[in-house]
Amino acid sequence: MERTLIIIKPDAVKRSLIGAVIETFETAGLKLMAAKMVRPDTQVIKNHYPGTTVWIREMGEKTLASFKQSGSDVKKILGTDNSSQLGQFVYDRLIKYWQEGPIVVTVWEGPDAVAIARKLRGHTIPLLAETGTLHARYSFDSSTLSSSLDRVVKTFVHASGTNDEAEREIKYWFGTTKFKSYEREVDQLYLK
Repeated sequence: MERTLIIIKPDAVKRSLIGAVIETFETAGLKLMAAKMVRPDTQVIKNHYPGTTVWIREMGEKTLASFKQSGSDVKKILGTDNSSQLGQFVYDRLIKYWQEGPIVVTVWEGPDAVAIARKLRGHTIPLLAETGTLHARYSFDSSTLSSSLDRVVKTFVHASGTNDEAEREIKYWFGTTKFKSYEREVDQLYLK
């Protein structure tokens, strides 16, 4: 069994999508192990992300790729095509975005929970998300649109990317919490 962290971001909370997000993961068979609603301050959000030079550059490279995919000129729109500068742009706006309202932090469990959750959530650029994913169903945002509004792409759901990331994030948000196991009828069908 794996565990993964899913965060329902402020825009999803504002749009009353908490139930739809939870239903998506439950319907797929993942088990909700913990949930809490919080309003994180700047430092809490900064600590959630690695914020390293490498991570910031990777965020910038994703931004470059997104602009290229859409056929837009990133340098013309954002004033630079330097991946580190673009990554810092994204990082600064992520912190602002996460403070727009409360978030719901959840832990999910199941076989291949990390990969399943990422697949259900969809690509981080909603326009590139596969049909049926949360991002494809509930968003049309893009790098071009968001940059014209001086904000990040509103991805409304965070999902851990790897098992190591999930472990780090769960420990960060829930500390040493011992998650109590419980059985559902669906567990009897699939896990016995």
